[in-house]
Amino acid sequence: MNAKSSPRTRAKVLAAICALGGGFAVQSQAQTLMDVYHKAQARDTQYTVARRTFDAAIEKLPQARAGLSPTVSLSGTRNQQAGEAAFADADYLQRQPSNWSWTLQLTQPLLRWGNWAAYQQADAQVRQAHEQLALAEQDLILRCAQAYFDVLLAMEGVRVLDAQLRAMDEQWTLAKRNFEVGTGTVTDVHEAHAKFAQSQAQRVAAVSELSTKQTELERTVGESMAIKPLRLVKMLPGIDERALETWRNAAAAGSPQIRMQQAALEVAQKEVSKNQSAHLPTLDLVLSSSRAYTGGTLSSPTDLESRVNTRQLGLQLNVPLYAGGGTQSRVREALAQQDRVAAELEGAQRLADSQVRQAFAGVTNGQAQVEALQVAVNAGTSAVEGNKIGYRLGTRIIPDVLNAEQQLFATMRDLSKARVDTVTQSLKLKAAAGQLQANDLAALELLLEPLP
Repeated sequence: MNAKSSPRTRAKVLAAICALGGGFAVQSQAQTLMDVYHKAQARDTQYTVARRTFDAAIEKLPQARAGLSPTVSLSGTRNQQAGEAAFADADYLQRQPSNWSWTLQLTQPLLRWGNWAAYQQADAQVRQAHEQLALAEQDLILRCAQAYFDVLLAMEGVRVLDAQLRAMDEQWTLAKRNFEVGTGTVTDVHEAHAKFAQSQAQRVAAVSELSTKQTELERTVGESMAIKPLRLVKMLPGIDERALETWRNAAAAGSPQIRMQQAALEVAQKEVSKNQSAHLPTLDLVLSSSRAYTGGTLSSPTDLESRVNTRQLGLQLNVPLYAGGGTQSRVREALAQQDRVAAELEGAQRLADSQVRQAFAGVTNGQAQVEALQVAVNAGTSAVEGNKIGYRLGTRIIPDVLNAEQQLFATMRDLSKARVDTVTQSLKLKAAAGQLQANDLAALELLLEPLP
């Protein structure tokens, strides 16, 4: 496109560029942030894995409880013998004696320290799995919010560049008109043309960024989604800079990462107890009832049938004496694992505290940045108007107007990004303290308004 391109040609170029973003037009009912979250709950693979892992983990408790409950078994045998037998000087005779028996036995553990330790360990494992699921739920909320706002921010970027492109086109047209009537220079025309071409390239990049963010969102929800163009126009209530210690204490008590590792440490401790209990005796209550029938044997010349009914009630004591050193080895292994998990717990505590500090600083600094950028946008708007008036009066030139407009559009993009970043940090702060819930996403929807 040269300096003498017609308005019709430029209009075609603008239409073609706008068509690059046309693929993101709403083809069906626009989805809200809560829609994104609910769809991700049902179809996100990471969250599905976490739920199935939890479903499997909770079965450990009834399995361990079975070790404390009575067991009942029924066993039976029946056999038939066939052969020839001769007694004294008699001839061989064909004989087919038979016999059968069955036994019903109930065993109730009375003293099994290993089973009690296993039951307590299973209870800790279920609590650990519950905290893992809570952590996965918070991670899902964060990922949904991040993906959703990334798309909105990319849409805002395209919208801002659309406005910038139109403004640059107007300035280019004005520069050419002034050159034709002799009140402008060819340098002004080239300056405006260069700014227009630069805006074209920036918008193409913005559309590509929007496509990438849309793909990330669809990967989270597992389907194509149409998002209504919105932007953040309000902020969440500010936080007091003196409240950092309150948030740190909340994270120490409620962070899913910390509570998960605390449960993991208890699991490791019970593993030590379970292995140590292998040295201890066990005591069971045994109740059995049996019946037996014998119809003779091949070695007896007389077939005497016998039937026996028995009932037994007693205590069964088992005292382990020596297992080749395997028990001591397993105890040492469990102790080493316990020390490892204790170190991981300390690491989780440090990580949670660090996350609270970073997110808290992100919120407080973001609030200050939003306020400053809002002032900058207001001042930039006034600067653009002033440069336009100055240009008409002859005190400003075309590059002054173009630079003021580009600065304004860049500040507008920075303001939108600062708002999104601050809101995201506030969600991360709640997540670090274990307080992030789906209702927080519903509250964010109240801060959104359609793009003008």
